[in-house]
Amino acid sequence: MLGDFGRSVGSLLGVEITADFIRMVHLRRHRRALRVAGWAVEPYLGASSAGNEHLHRALRKAHARCATRQRQVALALPACQVICKVCQVLADPSAQAMEAQLLGLADQLFPFPLDDLALDFQLLGPSAQAPGKIDALVVACRQSQLDPFEQLFAQVGLELVAVEVDSLALWRALTPGDSLVLQMENTHLVTHRWPDGDVPQRQQTVMASPDQWGEHIDGLAGAREVLLIGAAASPGRARSISERLGVACRLACPPALAGLEDIGPSMVLAYGLAQGGAA
Repeated sequence: MLGDFGRSVGSLLGVEITADFIRMVHLRRHRRALRVAGWAVEPYLGASSAGNEHLHRALRKAHARCATRQRQVALALPACQVICKVCQVLADPSAQAMEAQLLGLADQLFPFPLDDLALDFQLLGPSAQAPGKIDALVVACRQSQLDPFEQLFAQVGLELVAVEVDSLALWRALTPGDSLVLQMENTHLVTHRWPDGDVPQRQQTVMASPDQWGEHIDGLAGAREVLLIGAAASPGRARSISERLGVACRLACPPALAGLEDIGPSMVLAYGLAQGGAA
C-alpha cells in the first residue's frame, strides 16, 4: 500500500487531511491531459469528545461534493513520519525479487520489526556509488501507522489503497527542480526541499495565525526560488515573501487546477496524490 510512486493504480481520489480541512480531488485523462473531474474542500472541527465523528462527517460530505463513484483513496503521510533512503540493489526484472532484496536489508535500514513494516521503492537508475548495481529510493513506515487510516476510510465507505509521502507527491505535481516549496496553512508552515533530487527534506512550524509567517521564513533566504502553496497562499503573500527574502516567489498551481482560481494553490497536494493514480 505504501508508495506506488505514480504507477497507475486506477483513477484514485487524492485526499489530504489537515488540522481543519478535508481536501479531495478526482482526475480524469482527456486527450492525454489531466482534468479535474471533481473536487471538494470540507471544513471540520478536529478531534473532540465525539471521537472521529466530525472527521467521518467531513469525509462523507467531501465525497458527495466530488460527485464521483470512485471510492478508492490515495493519502499522504508527512515525510517526517516516513523513512526515505537511497540504497543499492542488483538489477532484476522481477519486482518481487527486488522487494526480496530490500527486505533482506530491512534490519540494517529500518528500526522496526519486519512484521510491522510497510515498504515500497522506486528504481532511480545505475548507481554511481556501486557499479553494477541500481539505486533505489526506498520508503518505509510502520504498518501500525497505516491501520487507523484504513479503518477511518472503511468506516465511511471508502477504501485506502495507496499511501504516499507528501513531499514526493508534491514533487510529482510541481516538478520543482531546485526550488523550495513553501506550504502556508492557517496554523502552520511546511517547507519541502529536495537537495539531492531524491530524498526529501521536510520541516514544519506551528503558527498562531497566518500573519505570523514573517518571523518563521528568514532561514529560507538562500533558496533560488520559492513556490507557494496552501490555504493561506495568496498573490500578496507571495510578493511579501519575495521582498523579505530577496528571491523570486510565486504561487504554484498545476494547469489542471487553474480553473479553481483562488483555491487552486491549496489543492496541490491532493492533486499530486490523484495524479499518481490517474488512469
